[in-house]
Amino acid sequence: MSEMYVKKNGLLYSQDMRTLLGVDVSTGEFTGRVPFGVHFLEDELFTECPYESISLPDSVEGIGDCLFKDSVKLKKVKLPANVNVLPPYLFSGCTALEKVTMPNSLVEFPDGLFQNCKSLTDIPFRAGITTLPESVFEGCTSLTSLVIPPTVKAILSRAVADCTSLKALVIPESIEEIAPDAFEGCNAIQNIRINGENPLFFVKKEDGCLYKKTVGGEECVIKICKIPQNDVKFYEENLDDTAPEDDDFEEVDLGASEEEFYSVIDDKSSLEDEINETDSEKEKKENNIMADQSNVDDMLADIMGEEKAREEKFAEPAVDAKETQVLSEMMDIMNDGGASEAEKSAAITEDELANLFAKHEEAEAEQQTVQNEDDNSSGIDSKTKILIDSVKLSQILEFTPAGEAPVDSDLFVVAEKVVVGEDGTETFSKKLVECCTKIARIQDFKRVFLLYELPLDNAEFMQFYYHYISKKNVILASEASSPSHLSEYCKTVCDQSRIALDKETLNDQRRKLSIKNNSLVKLVIQDKYE
Repeated sequence: MSEMYVKKNGLLYSQDMRTLLGVDVSTGEFTGRVPFGVHFLEDELFTECPYESISLPDSVEGIGDCLFKDSVKLKKVKLPANVNVLPPYLFSGCTALEKVTMPNSLVEFPDGLFQNCKSLTDIPFRAGITTLPESVFEGCTSLTSLVIPPTVKAILSRAVADCTSLKALVIPESIEEIAPDAFEGCNAIQNIRINGENPLFFVKKEDGCLYKKTVGGEECVIKICKIPQNDVKFYEENLDDTAPEDDDFEEVDLGASEEEFYSVIDDKSSLEDEINETDSEKEKKENNIMADQSNVDDMLADIMGEEKAREEKFAEPAVDAKETQVLSEMMDIMNDGGASEAEKSAAITEDELANLFAKHEEAEAEQQTVQNEDDNSSGIDSKTKILIDSVKLSQILEFTPAGEAPVDSDLFVVAEKVVVGEDGTETFSKKLVECCTKIARIQDFKRVFLLYELPLDNAEFMQFYYHYISKKNVILASEASSPSHLSEYCKTVCDQSRIALDKETLNDQRRKLSIKNNSLVKLVIQDKYE
């Protein structure tokens, strides 16, 4: 251990364990979850990191510059809930990034936040954002539609530049400034809508482009491209990940000796061609273009429906977000006929918008539910998640009680050791899992949380653990054969978990465990690892 830092589980900390200084990639020990208790993250900490998923705990108060820059394998990131300022270029160059859980209190995006995030299909906007800063979405080549929040007033230089797949754009009524090069390189835009009556910007019916009113008349700000012949389709949202089914483990007997610990035995996309076209070919192409424009308007109607939902959300930021889905009904608004091409590319009327349904997920609900995806379980409260995030290894077993579940239907099992496979993978012993399954079925527990290596040297965590676990069901799985042979680690776990080690109490706990009762479980069992 160096005098300058503390090394633990593949991470390098300051001596007070409050600042994360680095990652020792060579050890392979870091799992992608930074333990609870860390308050500050050093600059470029995860730059060019090899990890696909990184989760930062809510104890973090400050994030260093360019934290994830150029991490080309990174797909998913969970940021701390309480951080309200993000550094510039935080995810710049993260070409595989697909999803980010943003802090609840964030009100501004920094420069270059998602620059060149080529896999990002949806922007996780937050309530109250007023500016799209320089290069914030530059190079997001998978972005097909952009609904800018109704609070945004300025779109700065190259904010959405080189988004080569961007087809549909909704500008809010609040907009006051759009930089000349804000959408430079966005050559696929086919439809633009401006929501409400903006005094400065408008979409011209003759060409469908966005214009700005000037002293000398008007100037074009964003042009739309020529509609290609292929069908334009709105992207389909990914289905939610399906949680894996519970493992089916064999039951084991729960015999217990009066003189020993409960014993568990291990097992484990040419002008010349256009001129030469026949009349029939031209007619066919025009029909295709009209059909494509119809598809674009359908797509935009879908987006506008989403924008209406966003307006409601931003109007009442204090209301808790709830996961909502509205059935999608795509309508062909070009079927009336008799309209010119220019009219067909003009803004959709309010009456037409009112009759459209849009399929969407509310951004706030997504931010709150995404945190549960990594847990292979739903309904995990924030304190339990802190506990899971803080240990080196965890596993969750879920059950459907045959009878009435107890008041506290969760069981926490702290394992002193784990089984290491030939490939170096660490797992909980098969017999320990079987034993926990048996206990859960007898007591009608809904979940068992298996935990390995509590950070006992983190004073802040231990204070949290001591108060949280006091009224929880806890079992320590130790290799010791009796209380006198417990390691110092195990003795500390017992003390912090309120597990009494006197013979009478332990024997009473074992007897109660063999039949269903509503008593709190505080017990030690023996788990052999050889």
